[in-house]
Amino acid sequence: MSKKEEPSTSEKLEGTLMFVGDTIAQATTRVHEFHRAISDMPFKAVGAATLNASKPVESVHNEITDLVYGAVREAGKGVFSGAAWVVRQANQSLASPQVIDQAMGGELMDDVDHLPVPNMPNAKTDKRVSAISSAINGVFGDHLAATRNPMQVHMNLYANGQPLQADQAALMAQFPDAQNHLIIFVHGLCCNEDSWQMYYNPSEPATRPYGDKLQDDFPVTALYLRYNTGRNIDSNARQFKRMLNKLVRNWPVAVEGITLVGHSMGGLVSRAVVEALTDDDIILKRAIRDVVCLGSPHAGAPLARLAAAGEQLFSKFELAKPIGRVLGVRSRGIRDLDHGLGALQTRDGQEVMFHLIGSTIGDHTSSWLNTTVGDGLVTPDSALADDTGKAQRVTFAQKHHMTLLNDPDVFLELKMVLRQHLRPRLV
Repeated sequence: MSKKEEPSTSEKLEGTLMFVGDTIAQATTRVHEFHRAISDMPFKAVGAATLNASKPVESVHNEITDLVYGAVREAGKGVFSGAAWVVRQANQSLASPQVIDQAMGGELMDDVDHLPVPNMPNAKTDKRVSAISSAINGVFGDHLAATRNPMQVHMNLYANGQPLQADQAALMAQFPDAQNHLIIFVHGLCCNEDSWQMYYNPSEPATRPYGDKLQDDFPVTALYLRYNTGRNIDSNARQFKRMLNKLVRNWPVAVEGITLVGHSMGGLVSRAVVEALTDDDIILKRAIRDVVCLGSPHAGAPLARLAAAGEQLFSKFELAKPIGRVLGVRSRGIRDLDHGLGALQTRDGQEVMFHLIGSTIGDHTSSWLNTTVGDGLVTPDSALADDTGKAQRVTFAQKHHMTLLNDPDVFLELKMVLRQHLRPRLV
């Protein structure tokens, strides 16, 4: 639904090179700071003992190390920035009539016959690039968006591996059998829409993605959101809400119901959409019936809190400050997982039903595992945090966080959610 097209493979390559250059620069700076923190300790001690007689030696040392690290930083960034420029020029020149004429006349062959020929992109490589891009966006997505790096992920809805078109006529052509109930899957941190197929095995029909199986069983159309998980949750929710409003207006048939299914961070984004609804979103308020949160850290995630605590702890000690800064290089999306959105607080008059599903890698009697490890990333207490007393809550044992993306027990829960509003298809 977004007007921005997904960057091409060459644009993503350019963005990757730019990002690597920035990363080298940042890493060199952190190492430089670590070196300086170590060297400052003996210089301060010697300086105190010799009434600063060692100051000239310290100045020379610092000047030399500053020059060395500065050279490494600028050279590393320069090499990759230069490579990104080459890719950009090559990408732009492909459309140049002059280059095309030269190629048709065979003049370019003398220049390129010694260069390696890159593999042509295909569906498999594109998926791999998208997966890597989504992972990097989860950690550094706010930086990529702020610097307008071509590698940043743009929000869009997908179906059958294709992005949704923006206008109604195109949507009608794309969905000739459009249904009036939409079920929209929202992935988690560092993932994309392909994460819902992570455990799919073509030889085992039971492992087909939730969306495919639900479309077989109910009159629904399954859609998948892709978004930059490195941006903060509220920003993604506001953009998603605008996209949903536009989708409802342009959908080929009148939308009577929407079910949002979010995994991990995706559940928080879906919840934030509902909490952001206003009187101006009257159609959307009537359409959204259910929000299903699969392993979503409503009260925060232990690993995210550990990273935040580590950053604060290391920042208190001069020698460890560079380590604290490394831990501090976390996207706003990850920082939002420190404490989540808090326990569920459904506003008065809100008719959306929330379904909170959590899991633990232990059994139901493993209280220590449940409270400290949970599903490996989120504890049941956080996944089921609800102060309203209205949410439907389910906990599964012996399932890890990613299992929730494709699991027969979870699928049965999703079927029960849809059965509240829809009649199953007759087989």
